[in-house]
Amino acid sequence: MAPAAAEWVLHDWGDAECVKILKNCRKAIPSREEGGKVIILDMVVGAGSSDLKHKETQVLFDLFIMFINGIERNEQGWKKIIFDAGFSDYRIIPVLGVRSIIEVYP
Repeated sequence: MAPAAAEWVLHDWGDAECVKILKNCRKAIPSREEGGKVIILDMVVGAGSSDLKHKETQVLFDLFIMFINGIERNEQGWKKIIFDAGFSDYRIIPVLGVRSIIEVYP
């Protein structure tokens, strides 16, 4: 079974809505032993490179997020909604500039 995936979705929602979305994902996937996980492709503030180009891109995304009334989260913010949704573990892998892969395990 393929893992569930959320790409550039959760930053559009507040914490309560994200927990609800992730709880539904949790219900839809098998156990970790059976290969179950949710893969989130989104921004993790403070993850990855801190070079000038990365910082400039982060500022542009900050402006965009303010425009759409979204939320950017650091690792602690992601950890809170992940555990509040009933998951037991996660892993953040910085990739693609300001985006990270967040693997979330039941």
